[in-house]
Amino acid sequence: MLPFISPRLSSLAFFLRLLFLATTGIITAVQAAPKRDITVRDLVEFRDVQTIRLSPNGQYVAFQTLQRHADSNDFTVAWYIVATQPGAAPHIVDTGAEPVRDDRIGQFFPSAIVWDPDSDWVYFTKKHQGTIQIWRSSLNAAKAEQISHQPGDVMSPRLSPDGAKLFYTMGRSHAELAALKKTLARDGYLQQNPELYYLEHGPMIPFCTDGRARISLGSDKLSCRLKNFVYDIASGTTRNATQDDLKLLGDQDDDFSTMMRQGPLKGADLKFRTKMSPDGSARAWAENVDPEIYKGLRPPVVLTVRHNGDTIRCAAPQCRGIQGTGFQDLWWSPNGKEIIFKVVDGPHHSLISFYGWKPETRKIRQIHSSNDIFSHCELNNDRLICGHQTWTSPMKISALNINNGKVVHIVNINPEFEGIRFTKIEKILGEDNFGHPVYGHLIYPKGYKKGKKYPLVVTQYHSYGFLRGATGHEQPLHVYARDGIAVLSFDHRQNFDEELQKAPFPDSNINHEKKIYIEQRPATAVENMIDDLVARGIADPDRIGVTGFSYGDVVLDTLLLRRNYAAASSTGLSSIPPYRKFPPGAGPGKRLDHAFGKPFTPEGHAKRLKYSLAAQADKIDTPILMQTADREFHFMSDTYYALLDAGKPVELYQYPDEYHVKWQPAHNYRIYRRNLDWFKFWLRGAEDGDPAKAAQYERWRTLRERHKINMQTKK
Repeated sequence: MLPFISPRLSSLAFFLRLLFLATTGIITAVQAAPKRDITVRDLVEFRDVQTIRLSPNGQYVAFQTLQRHADSNDFTVAWYIVATQPGAAPHIVDTGAEPVRDDRIGQFFPSAIVWDPDSDWVYFTKKHQGTIQIWRSSLNAAKAEQISHQPGDVMSPRLSPDGAKLFYTMGRSHAELAALKKTLARDGYLQQNPELYYLEHGPMIPFCTDGRARISLGSDKLSCRLKNFVYDIASGTTRNATQDDLKLLGDQDDDFSTMMRQGPLKGADLKFRTKMSPDGSARAWAENVDPEIYKGLRPPVVLTVRHNGDTIRCAAPQCRGIQGTGFQDLWWSPNGKEIIFKVVDGPHHSLISFYGWKPETRKIRQIHSSNDIFSHCELNNDRLICGHQTWTSPMKISALNINNGKVVHIVNINPEFEGIRFTKIEKILGEDNFGHPVYGHLIYPKGYKKGKKYPLVVTQYHSYGFLRGATGHEQPLHVYARDGIAVLSFDHRQNFDEELQKAPFPDSNINHEKKIYIEQRPATAVENMIDDLVARGIADPDRIGVTGFSYGDVVLDTLLLRRNYAAASSTGLSSIPPYRKFPPGAGPGKRLDHAFGKPFTPEGHAKRLKYSLAAQADKIDTPILMQTADREFHFMSDTYYALLDAGKPVELYQYPDEYHVKWQPAHNYRIYRRNLDWFKFWLRGAEDGDPAKAAQYERWRTLRERHKINMQTKK
């Protein structure tokens, strides 16, 4: 296979390089080179697939990638078209340098991609010079062309069935947003429910919507309606869309753009993944099993079909799942006789499975089931074209045959990973102390020898697909294993979803803190898995490191209070604050008050002290590394200063201009490296010989000596 075409190479440069490689035999030499160990840079800088879209004729796939560059702290965003035949070479049709970021949390939004009916042109959203507009390109275009020129960010491009009109939406213009923020800042933010201003997010200005029933993301006083536009492709003119225009569009898609257009829907009212049969005579969807009981954001759903005036629910257990995480998608077979659907099932909800159900005969068959992750799937004849990840491979584009379940790779987007060596990985099953099933992955250390005990790092809180860096992408899992540390990558998915089934928003998580802090279910599940690895002789009980991020931080706090793992820890946020309301906002504040009582009452204060890491800092012996966004430091300041005052081994880094999920590549790289250094130092006594890190290790050796004295004093 040829090296993947870099977006940074011009066409001329690429062909010159290709000619050089072909005439010197370097292609063969590269393919035959021995495999190497994975590095932190590999985990930061691979091409991350954001969107995949199949052409109407099924012959091509358009996809968008995002690649981070640690040294320059910037990005390459690229759009490709590739034929759907195995081994086809992808062609770059446009590039950019500005990913679309959610400034409330730091995650990146994928580009929306739409094909025209003739499968010639792709239309996509692209951020350029600070604004999101619609562009188009094709295999034959000399360069991409900007289509929309609105004064604000646009989204949700959709074509009319005949391909003659392009529809899209826009919320507030950039000028309107700037003026609104200026007015709010000048007048000050009235403290109310829900709050209008969070220190970590800034003003909570909600997205404009199409007016449908939705969950509020901010004050109703700031609500707005989306504006609809139509672009006439033949004339190149744009105008406001009329209601008659919008009737051409038909049903809404279940994609990210639609969610941003509508706002998150209420789970009780949801018909999920509605699809028409090829001849238009039947409709299939997944619907709430019982809207009177399940009113939450993640209700249990069942596969349902409407045909010849009859509504039929699939009675097989495989046809049920949790919306979005258990039941994921559905498609009609080309002949309209069978519904293909994807669910999460198997032992402890740890597999991705595809089934076929024939409504007329009520028969169901299994097509494929595996540990691999399939996403962005679209059906083309007898093949599902999907993004495909494994534990050791970032997303590829593959074809899943719906007749025999066989998977064939179409294009490897990160062929460099074929030359990387990984260690053994084992899926392990477990339970919490309440009998709820959980699972995780054990990544064996390089050179593992049976009977030898190894240091162990525990990561949370999702574990599926490419095991890159745990939730939040801060723990370099495979690099830990490369350097002689076993990894338990733990998954809390299904254990978390049950809290979201029955209670409507914002009460859906009303028992969340009770489950974590009082019942301590997630912590017991992690402990049980650690105990199992210790009993198997794999993990050294005296060299266990535990980590957390977001929800995983809450579980980590409980773990430290229960077991006080004395080896090392890495964390991002904080514990229950005993002296103030935390965190801000109606939903989280309500949950905390429900679980512990209000902090300013004697009863509430006493209960919070019992479960607060900050209040019990003198009992914590674990060396703790904190790495936080500047916007979130206030969340963890109580814990940090309490540990510092208690003389505990703690170190904290703040990263400027960051959000909950760290978005800057330079920070991503350094967080990975610093966590790796931290655990190697405390669990293996190893130090990096890089002279630039001399001051770091001098500090850490001082912390270690102080830690030894503290531990000896306790004895």
